[in-house]
Amino acid sequence: MSARSLLHNSASLVAGRIALSALRMISALIVARLAGAADFGAYMLVLAYVTLFEWLVDFGQTDIAVRDIAHVPARRDTLLTALARIKALQGVAGAAALPLLLAMGDDRALVLAGLVGGASVLANAWLQPARAALRLAMRMDRDIAAELAGTLATLPLLAAAAWAGAPVALLTAAFAAARLVQAGLAIHWAAPLMRRCAPPRGMALDLLRQAAPLGLAGLLVVTYDALAPLLLARLLDLKAVALYMAAARFIFPVLVAVQGVTSAFFPVLAQRGAGLARTQQAALILSTGAAALMFAGIHGGASFLMGLMGPEFLAGVAVLRLMAWTLLLRAITTVMSPLIVIAGWQGKAMGLTLLSLMGQGAALLLLVPRFGVLGAAIGYLVVELLLGTAIVSWLGQRAVQIRLDWRPVAALLAIAAASVAIVDASPIAGSFLGGVVAGTLVTTLAAIAAVAARFSIRPLWHELRQGRMIVSGGMA
Repeated sequence: MSARSLLHNSASLVAGRIALSALRMISALIVARLAGAADFGAYMLVLAYVTLFEWLVDFGQTDIAVRDIAHVPARRDTLLTALARIKALQGVAGAAALPLLLAMGDDRALVLAGLVGGASVLANAWLQPARAALRLAMRMDRDIAAELAGTLATLPLLAAAAWAGAPVALLTAAFAAARLVQAGLAIHWAAPLMRRCAPPRGMALDLLRQAAPLGLAGLLVVTYDALAPLLLARLLDLKAVALYMAAARFIFPVLVAVQGVTSAFFPVLAQRGAGLARTQQAALILSTGAAALMFAGIHGGASFLMGLMGPEFLAGVAVLRLMAWTLLLRAITTVMSPLIVIAGWQGKAMGLTLLSLMGQGAALLLLVPRFGVLGAAIGYLVVELLLGTAIVSWLGQRAVQIRLDWRPVAALLAIAAASVAIVDASPIAGSFLGGVVAGTLVTTLAAIAAVAARFSIRPLWHELRQGRMIVSGGMA
């Protein structure tokens, strides 16, 4: 496994995830602008259910199969065959269960959309063995390329359906078509890497058993992200779902970028002892700085951004501004979380996720009836602050026995808050120019503060470069 291959795949994954987030943002804009808020809300609600079921038919088994094959390559063919058999059954079960769950409501249009969405669940299950084979061959570039190609190819279908005022089932069909294209490409590219053979008795059950903890942890995370739209649909209406998910669409790509920074530092964090605190400090400052810049742009230009979705979505400007604050907190949570994994405290991490899920559910039930969709954003912010950022930051430092300097982080947060306050008090608040000015203010004030504090970015660049050297086996 060459250094070039490792770096190529890392770059492909980060770039691919960012590109995929951009395409999904375009998809959301198409549906919102052409179909309207109510249909957009219904579409996003169905996708929330589809995403939940797509995880259920994977449930971490692909990751465990890849891990086991990497440890014992001789088991490759038998494990991939066992994985394929599991996915064939799970795919059919998941595709059948999705519309049955939606049938518990009173909306026949959503039930029909669930039937169509079942094709996406089925395709996602069937492509998992191919994804495992591509990952084992260090061809993650083809894995992400298949998903990008599927999404890009079906954008015209989605636009045509939304333009024609098609029901949510046809909008969902465009999403399912993207997943089918992805599955076809992944299976085609992985075909030369796979060979069917009879697995030993009990191998499939053993794979299911080993993957259960990872599957449960992933289910908690997926449910945490999907809980707000699911409950908003029950407590309010589909327009509330639309406003919340429209705001979230501007936040998720930023989180992907922050995760890219975290991924770049992870090899150093996982392999170094004495320099761990310095490396984590660098990752924390870079992630917070990037998030502060993007927060200012989103908060300062909130009216412009929500207006892109259509006039009906301007009612969600306050929701987007609150979620921008949550973005700042979640960026810190994201960069501090790997410390818990490095220390082997996965059980505590799962407990925190469960606690956050319960906290968000309680917040939604208490706040949404009183404040409407804004209550969902308030609950998200409070839960992320108390059960996410604060506890994860404390527990992460305790897990690896380090103590970070939080003064630069506090300074960046104060600069971000001051920048948006200045813009909010001006006539350009909420406009495109307001977003640009807010971002410029953050950059300028941060640079002035860095000079005043004699802060240098060189140590941060050194730590990032050191991470690349570790990944490449010592080659710069």
